[in-house]
Amino acid sequence: MRPDQAEAWLSDVRFHAYSQACDGEHDRAVALYNWNAEASSAFMEILYHLEVLLRNAIDRQFPAGASDGCLSICIYDTWLCNPAILTEESRSRVNEGITRLTLEGKRPTRGRVIASMTFGFWGALFSGRYEDLWRSTLVKAFPNGDGRRRQINALATVIQRFRNRVAHHEAIFSLDLQKKLDQHLELVGIIDPEARTYIQSLSRVEKLLLEKP
Repeated sequence: MRPDQAEAWLSDVRFHAYSQACDGEHDRAVALYNWNAEASSAFMEILYHLEVLLRNAIDRQFPAGASDGCLSICIYDTWLCNPAILTEESRSRVNEGITRLTLEGKRPTRGRVIASMTFGFWGALFSGRYEDLWRSTLVKAFPNGDGRRRQINALATVIQRFRNRVAHHEAIFSLDLQKKLDQHLELVGIIDPEARTYIQSLSRVEKLLLEKP
């Protein structure tokens, strides 16, 4: 990638952080930029497994409802639509997911709605407003934690912030990526230690950290 290409493809503003980190040496900056893309991709693989594990672990704590075959905004005999379980804000996100699936011509089954919810939706379940739900139900999804909602909330918060940076293709090379990996794996391990071992065995992050330009 030539300097003029970097300017045209990436913009001066975006490339500046890489150039500055490499003392203005263009080829080194390009190598760092490409490495940042690889590292981001490797973390997305971890997040792929983590998010699926997390949402399924939570959903398993709630019984099946009569409407689980096909959810409706006006039917709430499943936990996703039940005002006795979720706040109005959370149910609004569920309704948005149902509407989106319907517009896409897909039946809004419980499984599809679960899969359509963002990491932010799941993270919100660990906020203080859900303390009672945590004690009665959600804590069971994290059998290897210390039993405190705040432990999961803290991990989910930092992971979500990092996830947003990766999803928006921002620079992550200056962060403590080993610590970020440890946080991801810690949350996985709290849900299921065997899942942690499996996901860690697939991870490319540690190898890439050794290859950082």
